[in-house]
Amino acid sequence: MENITTMKDIINSPLLLTLVIIGLLYIVAFSLVYLKKAYTHCLELGITKEDIHKVIKSSIVFSIVPSLSIVVGLFVLIAVMGTVWSWWRLSVIGSLSYETMIASSVSSAIGFDSTAAMLDQATGRQFGVVMILMSIGMLSGFLILIPFGKKLSSSVSKSEHSSSWKYVLSGTFMLCLFSVYIPVLLFGDTIQAAVMLTGLVIALALGVLAKNPKLKWVGEFIMAFSMIGGMLSSLFWTKIF
Repeated sequence: MENITTMKDIINSPLLLTLVIIGLLYIVAFSLVYLKKAYTHCLELGITKEDIHKVIKSSIVFSIVPSLSIVVGLFVLIAVMGTVWSWWRLSVIGSLSYETMIASSVSSAIGFDSTAAMLDQATGRQFGVVMILMSIGMLSGFLILIPFGKKLSSSVSKSEHSSSWKYVLSGTFMLCLFSVYIPVLLFGDTIQAAVMLTGLVIALALGVLAKNPKLKWVGEFIMAFSMIGGMLSSLFWTKIF
């Protein structure tokens, strides 16, 4: 009987782990090289080492805090995609909402009732389709930016006369983004919709609290707290629905 490679064979394979580690090491090395270049250039511009170190420390803090929500999302995606592939997707260029939506859509298209069923039953070829769609779909933004990125950036950053256009452009972009993701979350499943609304209420409440000067720090944790609160609320909504 012919052996069929399964999805679990791929997500647990040493080859995938090796490739992901190589990719992450490359990205870390790339970042360190440009950090060194930026540091040297700042010194050439006459900026003191003390000021540079202050910027580095504050940047580290403001990078770690928002990443808490990504860590929460990582544990969610691991249950569907396995540890290694989830690690790669959310460490480099992934988005939890995009990854889960693609996984759910593809699992339905190839005949599975849920992403959990896909994890148990999918073949390696089927999981390969998921991996390709996740990667190509996210790269589309970069493919657009290569020819048009500089022009778009310069047009948005023009003089004061275009300031009102900046707000229109950013607002339109966010509305388009919401129109893609919110219907999927809101009308796909009752529990999923309840969790999303719970997270929304938590985010709004924290946003109000963050307006207080003494609680300004809360603003840095809104995404993380709303995601954690939404996940915890899923236990409650599951019992109800």
